[in-house]
Parts: sequence; structure tokens; C-alpha cells
Amino acid sequence: MVDTFRKTDIALKLYESTQNLIRFADTKINLLSVINGIATSFVITNFQQLFSISLYSKFILILFFIAFIIFVYFLLNTILPRGVKSNGKKGSQIVFFGHISGRNSADDFIKDFNNTDSEQFLDDLLQQIYESSKIASIKFGNYKKSLITLQFQILLFFILLGLKSFS
Repeated sequence: MVDTFRKTDIALKLYESTQNLIRFADTKINLLSVINGIATSFVITNFQQLFSISLYSKFILILFFIAFIIFVYFLLNTILPRGVKSNGKKGSQIVFFGHISGRNSADDFIKDFNNTDSEQFLDDLLQQIYESSKIASIKFGNYKKSLITLQFQILLFFILLGLKSFS
């Protein structure tokens, strides 16, 4: 059987991994945001000319801006922080920064930390790994939806670019 300190070491590595996944999702969605911004800037800058090309270009513009709104929705759902959801288990609450800062003073946190045994710490850490994993799953789900929406938006962008070039 693995002792508590070894489990804690493994759990800390897993916790760090889930935190890195959350940062990775945020980095990826920021890249999509830049690409979206470039395409949207072009469309807005050339809106009058694109709008006046044909009925087809008007329809493509409407679709482009609908896709833009959907993209922004998924973007915000990817990057915005999640609220603390309690799963009924309180634990020692000495790992998550929101729980730490919720104490009245640093002395309260120090006292709670010093009174927490290694099993309680491990339980709290495992609970945070679980919560972080849920957050990472949500972020990557929204990222994937953003990517699909952006691909559609980029297709529309190229159609508009072609219409502008041939008008």
C-alpha cells in the first residue's frame, strides 16, 4: 500500500497537471480570439463595400455576424472563471485560494493548516483535483465549440473575400 506522503506527492503532480490543462485551454482560446479579431476587423472595415455587392453577400454577412456572436458566447464560457460549487464535502479547505482567502485572517489559515493532518490534506487536494478536472473539461468543451464556430466563420470570411475580389 502506498503511504500518505507518496499519495500526496502523486496528487500534487496530478493537481499541477490539471492546472496546466486549464491554462492551456485559456491560451488556445486566446489564439482563436486573435484569429477571429483579424477576420472580423476585415469584415467591419469593408462592411459597406461587402454589403453592396449582392443579395448573396448580405446573406453571408448576416451568417458571419451570427457566427461571431456564437463564437463570443463560447469564448466567454471558456475564459470566465467558474463559481465555487460545493459537492457537499467540506474538507479542510486549505488548497483552493478561494477557501484560503475566505478566512478572516492569515492566522486562521495558519491555524487550520497546522491542524490538518496528512490524510485531511490529501482529501482536500483530491477534491480540488476533481473540481479542476471538471473546469478543464468545461473549458475544452467550449473551446471545441469555439473552434468549430470559428472554422465556419473563416469559411464565410473567405467567401466574402472572394466576393470582394471579384466585384
